[in-house]
This record gives sequence, structure tokens and C-alpha cells, in this order.
Amino acid sequence: MYINAMKFINFCLPKMLICSFCFVALIPCAHADSDEDTPLTKTMTESSKALKSLRKIDRDDWAGGAEAARAAAEGLRKGMEYIPALIKDMADGKDKVKAVADYRRMMGLSYAYLCELEIAYLEEDADKVDAAMSKVKAGKKEGHKKYSDD
Repeated sequence: MYINAMKFINFCLPKMLICSFCFVALIPCAHADSDEDTPLTKTMTESSKALKSLRKIDRDDWAGGAEAARAAAEGLRKGMEYIPALIKDMADGKDKVKAVADYRRMMGLSYAYLCELEIAYLEEDADKVDAAMSKVKAGKKEGHKKYSDD
């Protein structure tokens, strides 16, 4: 009986280990497909990249700043047609309808803040740029806190 158990272990253990490693390796792929590749995520990534590009340009590059702010606003505008998964997964009812309305309100405000940022760059006014950027950051923080599972 001891010999049969050893044969079983020697035969099955390597196969079980390989299957376990494959299973563990596939878990992140399944998660990435469901969360990372949504249209909303893609548009928000587009907007975020445009905002991050502002860090790399010269502070006096007013045209570049306006272009980046415009690109960020465009990414956000494209994302307005989508609803976050956290809201989609809510049970139908008054709370869900209210959450959708609040999400759209916040997206609209964020779009307006990005337009203010573009205007500040077009006016070449550093104080207005700083004030608009503070609004953009605060809006992004509030939105992600409420409607993202980051």
C-alpha cells in the first residue's frame, strides 16, 4: 500500500502543481479583461494621460497646456456616455437612479473644470491655471472616491 501511495504521489503531484500554477497565472488575466478594458476605463485613461502630460511640458508652454487640457476634456466627454460598473451593478431603484444623476453631474463639472483650464492656458494666466487645476484635481478625487473601486 505504501508503494501504491508513492506511485500516486509521484504521478499526480507534478501534474497538480502545474495545474495550480496555470490557474494562479490566469486569475489576473480574467480580472484585467473585465475591469481594465471597459470603454469607460479607456476614455478615462486617455484623459488622465493628457493631464499627466502637463507635468512634462514647460510651464510657459501655453499652447501645449491648452492642447493637453483640450485632449483631457475630450477624453472625459467621450466617457460621459458610459456608467461605472459600481453603479451598473447596483439594484434597480431610486438609489441607482440618484447615483447615475450624481455621476453625470460630477462628470459635467469635471468637463467644465477642464474647459476652464484650457481657457486659463489660452489667456496665459498662471494663477487661473493653478486655480483650475485645483478644481480638476478635487473633482477627480471626489469622483474616484465615489465611483471607482481603486
